[in-house]
Amino acid sequence: MIKAIGIRKSYGEAQILRGIDLTVEKGEFVSIMGKSGSGKSTLLNILAGNLQPDAGSVLLDGEDIAKAKEKRMAKLRRTKLGFVYQSLNLIGTLDGKDNILLPLYLNKDDIRAAKPHLEELARYLGIEHLLSRFPDQMSGGERQRVAIARSMLHEPLVLMLDEPTGSLDNRSTLEVMELLCRINKERNVTVVQVTHSEEAAAFGSRIVRLSDGEVLAE
Repeated sequence: MIKAIGIRKSYGEAQILRGIDLTVEKGEFVSIMGKSGSGKSTLLNILAGNLQPDAGSVLLDGEDIAKAKEKRMAKLRRTKLGFVYQSLNLIGTLDGKDNILLPLYLNKDDIRAAKPHLEELARYLGIEHLLSRFPDQMSGGERQRVAIARSMLHEPLVLMLDEPTGSLDNRSTLEVMELLCRINKERNVTVVQVTHSEEAAAFGSRIVRLSDGEVLAE
């Protein structure tokens, strides 16, 4: 599914990633852990095609997305990849429904055709009551579910999340992680998360630990 080979990334003289090799198989739930500055979020963004490495390859179903043009990456984001940012990127002036549909508005896609899938997805994620609410009317866990719904709207093969429970309390953390496990198992979506939480990481089928830009031996 995803294979990173010799990934290197630096910012100025600071080496962030030092030749990372990593394979994520279809259907896995992989948790990437590491201290602040270990390079875990940088690696996740490279795996998602949001950031280009200085060296190395990232193969998604055999295609090297590290060398893909932006037009091609835009298509892959609409068809194969879902990404949830740590900041969630919800728009405060839009309700839950329009936040979820935002990528379709931006791409000028047919909103009406997406309505049945949106309704089904809202039921599945348990967020029907949030479609008419604005982000400041939602709890942290509810905002996270809306952000996940937006990333799932196009039924991606891979869902990537940067610190999905970083700002949540224990109860919300449990609810969000159980939801990700359901998505992984019931919808056969490969999940890759970056987290600093041992509790959240334990929900994955495998933990990858980074230290100083390198993968520690498992």
